[in-house]
Amino acid sequence: MIDIRGLQTFSLIDYPGKISCVVFTGGCNFRCPFCHNPCLVFDPASQPKVTGPHFFHFLETRKRRLDGVVISGGEPTLQKDLPEFAAKVRAEGFLVKLDTNGSHPEVLEQLLADSALNAFGIDYKAPASRYAELTGAEDAGVYDRVRRSLELALSSGAELDVRTTVHRRLLSEEDLSRMYEELRALGVTRWVLQQYNPVEVIDDELSALPTYSDQELIRMAGSLGSGVHVRGLTGRILNF
Repeated sequence: MIDIRGLQTFSLIDYPGKISCVVFTGGCNFRCPFCHNPCLVFDPASQPKVTGPHFFHFLETRKRRLDGVVISGGEPTLQKDLPEFAAKVRAEGFLVKLDTNGSHPEVLEQLLADSALNAFGIDYKAPASRYAELTGAEDAGVYDRVRRSLELALSSGAELDVRTTVHRRLLSEEDLSRMYEELRALGVTRWVLQQYNPVEVIDDELSALPTYSDQELIRMAGSLGSGVHVRGLTGRILNF
């Protein structure tokens, strides 16, 4: 059983177009400064554990009310029982969406081989040359692993939500332009710029520093090219 350290029982935004619940797994191999779940990164045991029997009893009560389950974190692909968990959720009649940093493409391959996934949310954190820097990843080849995950998601035909959290201190307009070109080269046609959420994050200084306004993000999205959207703090897409 995966280590579930949080359960959001209802969401209209985490699985676009679907009604879902969200499970949050403990542990992460990244140290992104803007991460708004630092407790799950540094001390997942501090959060109440949701047991397997409790979660699947909850799902039983939500049949015909929820469309799917979003598996988020932390980083879910660190959980060795993830394929078994996802397959069991599918067997209960729910769609499964995986939110991942994309650093473990071999896990995605297994999930796809088992037909355990319907959708992906993949965070594209930075331009290739800055990936290890901005994620705090110790693996110098982390970008190549994320790129492979994107290729797998695209070739699978599953729904794909590629998103980037943007803060002025971390990503410049030039960085975003490079990222846009990298994603286009991979075949990604829809990219979402997410507004920075000034809550408890790994780098406490970020919330005290100015970032881009919604209007600035919308302008930048328009200047980058087609298929770039902006998601505000409520989860709503601000430009179409």
